[in-house]
Parts: sequence; structure tokens; C-alpha cells
Amino acid sequence: MKLTKYLAVLCCGTLFAACENPIQDDLNVDNPENYTRIYTVNAVDDASKNTLSFPLERDTSLMVYANLSGIRNPGCDVTVKFRVAPELVDTYNQKHQSNYPMMLDGSYTIENLEAVIPNGKYISSPIRIAINSQAFDGVGVFLLPVRIENVTPDLAVNESLQTAYLRINGYYTENPFPRYDRSGWSIAGFSTQEAEATSTYPNRGLAVSIIDGENNTYWGTQWRNAKPGPPHWIAVDMGAPKELHGLTIRGRSDKEGSDVPKSSGNPRIFNIDVSDDNQNWTHAGTFTVENRIENTVYLDHKATGRYFRIFVTATQADLYQTCIAEVWAF
Repeated sequence: MKLTKYLAVLCCGTLFAACENPIQDDLNVDNPENYTRIYTVNAVDDASKNTLSFPLERDTSLMVYANLSGIRNPGCDVTVKFRVAPELVDTYNQKHQSNYPMMLDGSYTIENLEAVIPNGKYISSPIRIAINSQAFDGVGVFLLPVRIENVTPDLAVNESLQTAYLRINGYYTENPFPRYDRSGWSIAGFSTQEAEATSTYPNRGLAVSIIDGENNTYWGTQWRNAKPGPPHWIAVDMGAPKELHGLTIRGRSDKEGSDVPKSSGNPRIFNIDVSDDNQNWTHAGTFTVENRIENTVYLDHKATGRYFRIFVTATQADLYQTCIAEVWAF
């Protein structure tokens, strides 16, 4: 009995001593300073840390941080200097099979590229990147590589988390661009058409219907003697080169005077191409839309040309035929 009490007192004393003398900062690891690393959490493969999508009607900002990991705290403030690294855009695109352009000049401002991790802390003050929405040329994604350049004191950098590849894009909540006047427009070409003229609507079925200002007419691809499936295309001559930000496309309605789209045949997936000569075309965007009576699509990056082409690769309900009632450019 006495032995049991003695052991109990001994165990309590040992536990008390352990609480009074916690494990040391270095966890009894040799050379604990070798495990200290500086990195940026914005380099982690997590969209919430490195992706920004914002309405282009207003400016915004995002923050980049320096971070410290390790067993032993350095015992002083740590100053981390970043730099913008445009030369890494190609490296990123090759690795990820993407084609993001570098952020445009004037589209962002960084007043201070130095961040300080205070002594005893593991995260720095933020690097604030101000985004100028007026400098964006479309709704496409831009890339902004921000890289840790040097650290004071001279601590090791985690190379796999040294560069934050910030992906930034804007979107429009409302269309800010006026539609171009179509009075000088003409049809520059089309894949097929099928005339369905009536006394009231002589253009029905013809390609010219997409610019005639009449919702009850439409361009329809061939369906009588042949039923070719997609791709279908139609090209428009705007008469002079124009800066193109996007298109509004009205589909065929289910009946005359209706704003309900026909259940099948309207474009579902299509490309927009632009040209200066109606022969050499530049791809300006690929779009997938719902079956609404009108769809407005914005180019990733504005384009300039005299001609634009709608190249339909799939239709609503996968019908072989496609129809478009009206097209406007802005």
C-alpha cells in the first residue's frame, strides 16, 4: 500500500515537471534552422488563393502574402521582397496547356513589393495589387506571376511555392457597349440556306435575314433536298473595320411574334472569327449558350476586323439544321 502511494506521488511529480518544462522549440531535431522555409500561400494549388473574377464595372484588389514554415522561429522580423515575373507566363502556359496572356500594362498597380513577417508570426503583411478594370480588353483570363525574389535574413525559399500565378478576369453584369449601326452591312458568305419565303416575309430562310431587322425572319440551313449537319457558318461584312467586343444573337422563335425560342436548331456551341479580307480568319472565341431567344457573348479579348463569322458546331437538341434570326455586334 505504501509502495502504491509512493508511485502515485512520483508520477504526479513527473507530470508536473513535464508541464513546467515543455518540449523545446526545436523538437530535439538537429539543425532545426535547416527546416525553415519562406513561401507564398498564393502559390498553393487552390483557386481561392490565386484566382480573381470580378465585375468590370468597378475596380478591385487582391492580396499576396509571404509565409514562414519550420520548427524554429528565426527570432526576428523577416522581410520578403517580391517581383512581377512576366517571363514565367510562357512557362506556365506550356505546363498547363493554356494560353493566358500577361496582365496588360496599366491594368494593375503594386505600390510596395516588400512584405514583413513579424517576429513570432508565420504570415506577413499583405502585398496589395490594385486592379484597374478600365484597362481590361475583354472577359478573358489574364496571368500575373508574382515571385519571391529575396529574403532578409537569408532564409531558404520553398521553390515549389515561390511563385504565385494569379489568374484574373472580369465579367460584365450589363453590356456597356452600344450596338453598331447595321445599315451598311451585307452577307459575305454562308454554308447553306433554305428559302422559305412568304408574301409577308420574303427573306425567310435566307442568310440576309440575320441583318434585316425582322424577328420573324431567320437564316435557316438546308433541309429539303439535303440535311447537312454542323458545322454551319455565316459571315457578315460590316463595311469597314470595327473594334469588336462581342455579339448578340437572336435565335428562331417557336412561332411568329413570340419571344420563346424554338426548342431545337438554334446555335448551342459556336466560334466567332474575325477577318480583314473575308479569307484569312482569326479565332476570337468559342461559346456555349443556353436556348434563350437572345444570347449576348463577350470576346475574351477585343478584336478588330471588317468581317465576322459565326461558325456553329452544335445546335440546341442536336438538330442537324441551325437557324439565326438576328445578329448585332458591339
